[in-house]
Amino acid sequence: MTNTKTQSGVQTSPAPWSTLTVAELAAHPGNVRDVTAPADLLADVKDNGVVEPLYVVRTNGDVPQVIDGFQRLAAAVAAGLETVPVTPRPVIRIDALTPHPKNAREDLDLTTEFVESLRTEGCRIPVKIQRLGGGVLQVNDGNRRYHAATDAGLTHLPYEWEDDDRDEAGQFLDMITTAQHRKGLTVWERNAAMFSAAEAGASVGRVAKAAGVRQKDVRTLVKVRSQEALNAVVEGARYVWTFEHMAALTEFSDDAEALAAITEAAAEEDADESDVEWAIAVERTKREKRVAAEAHRTELEAAGGKIRDVEELSERALPVWRLRGVTAEEHGDCQGQVWVFDERRGDRYVPYCSAPSLYGHTVPESTGSTGGTKTAAEAEAERAARAAVKKGNIDWDAAEALRRKWLTDLIKRRNLPKATTNTLIGHVNTALLSGSWGICDDLNKEGTTGILAGFLGLSTEQAKDRGSFAEHVAKDPRRAPQLQFAAIAAVREKCANRSAWRTDSQRAPWTRTPTGRWFQVLASLGYPLTPIEQSVVDDEPYDPSKKKPRAITSGSEPETEQESGTDEEEGEPEAEEADDPVSDDEAAA
Repeated sequence: MTNTKTQSGVQTSPAPWSTLTVAELAAHPGNVRDVTAPADLLADVKDNGVVEPLYVVRTNGDVPQVIDGFQRLAAAVAAGLETVPVTPRPVIRIDALTPHPKNAREDLDLTTEFVESLRTEGCRIPVKIQRLGGGVLQVNDGNRRYHAATDAGLTHLPYEWEDDDRDEAGQFLDMITTAQHRKGLTVWERNAAMFSAAEAGASVGRVAKAAGVRQKDVRTLVKVRSQEALNAVVEGARYVWTFEHMAALTEFSDDAEALAAITEAAAEEDADESDVEWAIAVERTKREKRVAAEAHRTELEAAGGKIRDVEELSERALPVWRLRGVTAEEHGDCQGQVWVFDERRGDRYVPYCSAPSLYGHTVPESTGSTGGTKTAAEAEAERAARAAVKKGNIDWDAAEALRRKWLTDLIKRRNLPKATTNTLIGHVNTALLSGSWGICDDLNKEGTTGILAGFLGLSTEQAKDRGSFAEHVAKDPRRAPQLQFAAIAAVREKCANRSAWRTDSQRAPWTRTPTGRWFQVLASLGYPLTPIEQSVVDDEPYDPSKKKPRAITSGSEPETEQESGTDEEEGEPEAEEADDPVSDDEAAA
């Protein structure tokens, strides 16, 4: 049988004792001794069964040997019981113990996870007890386990006897040595043990409670460790994987190229959480763009559109947006219209005219023939330049996704450190009082509204009406700095477009310079800049192959901004697609 007797106010679930048959125990002569069960014990056993487990070990030949509990076994035989509860180690009732009156730990830190692990698995480490005068059994080592076990509803604890000659001074020294020299499992060791437990048949809930983690984290761990490709990434890394990043890793289980890139980032000697997060963000951006481009191509082909590679086109071919006097809609009926993959955006195809002059379109003067066929070296240089732009745009978009998620998390936080709050207020004041960043021009534009809705966590329906935004956010005045900062941040994010990272012929210093200052503000708040954002701050060309760690500089103050120019609006074409970069004077005008 299983013991289900409870002690009022202490035990909340059945004690997990194993059982052995009385016949098996009585068959071993050493267990049946010449003892008689006291009358009160026999009466209790007849009414309630054996409540206290017998301490039984296995000897050579797998014979069960009773170490403690001879009277209880005798009572069980006399009462005609079939089974008795047993334990393979000595245990003692918690209510028989007294905690040490001068325990060294002022804060027992009885976390929910710790208590739940005891409730689920019981106490595995014995407490050390000592018999004092008056029959007091004092807990010298294990007071935290004692109190947590009480909260968990346990009735017994495993125990060891303290040396009889251990004086009071020695008790305190034991508290020091057992605490200082006790080494917990590393994250890697804990995760390995969790997976082994799951493999051995432990349920997800049981593993989660024992380890103090969420059930979905256990499922993620088991999924990653069970798939050869994903497990190879985790085991081959110097980085200690978080559950969040392991969950992200499962997104790429069928993408060997993405896994290789993430593996490379995690295998770096100094790899940390931000490096892996950056690698995952880049691969996630690539995948999202690839999926969007494939969907767009399917849509175009279904409508009869002609798909071409840019290398297939003649030098006369131009994207429709560069033609004069014709809109993209009007050009839809042109016989020369073809669709070409947009390498700079990477998520769509754009309309081209294969022969503008032949089909009667006006060609910009600056796009005349170069006067000859490109050499192989020139063609290769163009391909390399396009690849660099494509890579830079992917990295920029990945950085934007990370940055805006970080901003969203900052804005929705209810309690911020005083220094952070002051920094937010100072930044809002600077933006409003200095009139910088085109606040008046850009605050209510559509692009800003969409970004702000995301920062505030508004639904698609709520985001339709900018005038109702204030109704949907928390009215707590303590959040005013975050909400005001959200409006300014939305303007700055709208203006921080792709042209900010370019340092080639499409460079746009009127965008790059203020964007760099914006990134410095975020870095002062603790945001770890990605390599491409750091290149903008440093005003250096971006080299995707150059590893730059994401550094947190939360201790510095945001710089005072004195921007004089405004960013051009995003649209079609973007600054990177213009024929000639706009001069500083033109931008200021």
